[in-house]
Amino acid sequence: MKTIEKKILPEYFDAVIRGVKNFELRKDEDDAEPEDVLLLKEWNGKTFTGRETGRMIQYVLRDAPEYGLMPGFCILGW
Repeated sequence: MKTIEKKILPEYFDAVIRGVKNFELRKDEDDAEPEDVLLLKEWNGKTFTGRETGRMIQYVLRDAPEYGLMPGFCILGW
């Protein structure tokens, strides 16, 4: 298990906090696996705001071009 830190814009951060967004579409560059922790740090485009939240990854979707997922990208779900 590892922690993966990522920037996230305020509108998406708020959706995660409200519980209406339970996934991230990201470049597949961190070798994410189920049970890793995704640490989302709010970024306003210039600086970090100080707000952050962690989610345990439950599912990783990769290599699914038949569903429109481009090579080199993955969807992380919690």
